[in-house]
Parts: sequence; structure tokens; C-alpha cells
Amino acid sequence: MNIRWKSFAMGVVLSAAAFTATFAAQAAGALQFQPLRARDVPALLQTPHARPLIVEIWSLECSYCRENIARIAQWRRTAKQDVDVVMVSMDGPDQAEMLNRALAPLARDGKIGITRVPQYANAEDMPERLRAALDPGWQGEMPRTIILRPDGKRHASSGLLSPQALDTALRD
Repeated sequence: MNIRWKSFAMGVVLSAAAFTATFAAQAAGALQFQPLRARDVPALLQTPHARPLIVEIWSLECSYCRENIARIAQWRRTAKQDVDVVMVSMDGPDQAEMLNRALAPLARDGKIGITRVPQYANAEDMPERLRAALDPGWQGEMPRTIILRPDGKRHASSGLLSPQALDTALRD
């Protein structure tokens, strides 16, 4: 009986610690990365949107990715239309701590609004599966930006984006 009680107490303590850690991470502005598998991508990309959707694909190893994320966020603040944004890290969900550190400067800037953007992380054992599901013509160069318009047109590009490039992709 004593062992059962100790096991129960340990379970309560561990559950409370997990809840506290999760609550503390959310309160501290930590981003929550949802695992994304290739089979989940069609639902993410095919969901009918009343507004354009920007899917920003990035990685910890990409030296330009965070700059591109900031450019998109800054453009979004001044855009003449509402645009939804989803971010997909090609790094795994097990890298959430490092992903949060990489995005911390952007997350602290309330004007950018990155904490309100859905965050996904590659949950595939073979990253190529997710890459092919997101954009079959993509060879893996980053940052990669996919823009889905409400009229069904799709624009994909690699590299740093300018405000003019974003405007053109949404207009043409």
C-alpha cells in the first residue's frame, strides 16, 4: 500500500510539474510547434481561405530565414489586405527549444505578431517527404515562401522577399 501511495504521489508531482512548465512556457511567450507530417499538408494548403495564406518555410540552419520572417511580418502590418500566415520549420518538434531561441527576438516584438501565427515543425523521419508535400517543385533552398490566393492561384519563391514581390504575388 505504501508503494502505491508513493507512486500516486509521484504521478501527481510529475503531472503538476509538466503543467507548470507548459504554463510557464506559454506565459513567457514560447511558441508552440505542432508536428507536421506530409499527410497533413493537403489539409493545411487546401483549406478554403477567405484571405490569402502565406506559408513561410524556414530552418535553424538558414541564415536568411529569420530576416525573411521579419520582412513578411513588417509587410503584413502595412499591407492593404488581411493575409494569414503559417510558419513551417523544417527542423523537428524535438528542436522546439532551439526554434524558440531563434525566434525569440521576433516573438518579443509585439508589433510583428509572430506569437499569433500557427507554428509547425517537420515530424517526418525523411524531411524530403514534407518538402515534396509542401511544394513538389521545391529543391530545398530556403527560405521558401508559398502564397495561396483565395482565387486558387499559387505563387512559390525562394530567397528574401521584398514588399514589392509580396504585393505582386498577391495581385498577379
